[in-house]
Amino acid sequence: MQRRTLDDWKSLVDKQIASGLSVPKFCQQHQLNPKYFYGRKATIVKNESQTGFMQAHVVTQHTMMVSEHQKANFSLTTSAGELSLPGT
Repeated sequence: MQRRTLDDWKSLVDKQIASGLSVPKFCQQHQLNPKYFYGRKATIVKNESQTGFMQAHVVTQHTMMVSEHQKANFSLTTSAGELSLPGT
């Protein structure tokens, strides 16, 4: 049985994710124990999410709204007649 370092397991987990294969299929192809792989994967994901730091990006966006108000009339035309209302 080959002993793997944490970096080896991280590499294997990254390969499994990139492959798109399920854990059991990936483990079968690489002759790994799926239960052990799941345990190592959980440890690696937990360690990566507990770094405590997150890179922030400052995004500056200026939005200008230009509108023209037109005092248009509202009209409703039906077979019974036409209703016209002022825009105000």
